[in-house]
Amino acid sequence: MRSGVLLAAVTRRLRPHHPGWPAVLGPMSGHDRAVTLRPPRPADAPDWCEAVRADRKWLEPWWPTSAASWDSRSCQQVWRARCDNFLRAARRGGMIPMVVEVDGRFAGEMMLDRIDRDQGLAELGGWVYSAFHGTAVAATAMRALIRHGFGPVGLRRLTAPVGVGNRAAGILVARNGFRKEGVLRSHMHVGGKLLDHQLWGLLPEDAEWLRSPANIVG
Repeated sequence: MRSGVLLAAVTRRLRPHHPGWPAVLGPMSGHDRAVTLRPPRPADAPDWCEAVRADRKWLEPWWPTSAASWDSRSCQQVWRARCDNFLRAARRGGMIPMVVEVDGRFAGEMMLDRIDRDQGLAELGGWVYSAFHGTAVAATAMRALIRHGFGPVGLRRLTAPVGVGNRAAGILVARNGFRKEGVLRSHMHVGGKLLDHQLWGLLPEDAEWLRSPANIVG
């Protein structure tokens, strides 16, 4: 009996239970595309590097400022370290990092970060590869993760800081129920400059689509 209790205690310490992690979401339909969210893997390195390097002009203005070159910031070693850090944070319950796949192909990242499970709070972030811009992929992936956050994860409120001038991100969160709550002045140093960010917030009752079981984004 004692050995069983000890084993259970060790297991809980090494593999603590955090609702909603790990998880695979989908596949979901987004305009005849199969969209899936799943935990990141070290083996995603080549695909992540290719997408980030190809999308520099869309990503660099909104990513944290760095003195390093874009090539060095988007190499496979960086992805492996990023993946390791994300998975470690997920095991601690503070993050739910996901890779977006479209028809089995790497298509970006979507995540719930800065999770406060006691208060039921988290921050939503992510990006979608430009090959899928203008499609329903970003909205489909975002809605899946939001539904997961308010469901199995047990959150009650999500926020999304959007850099002033990032029109595409602002439109995306607004169309999916987020409400603009204010401006965070000089919030982050991104793209080589200190930038104000709009603060968008979402409660479950804000989004009508959450009351529908459909996975399809219209």
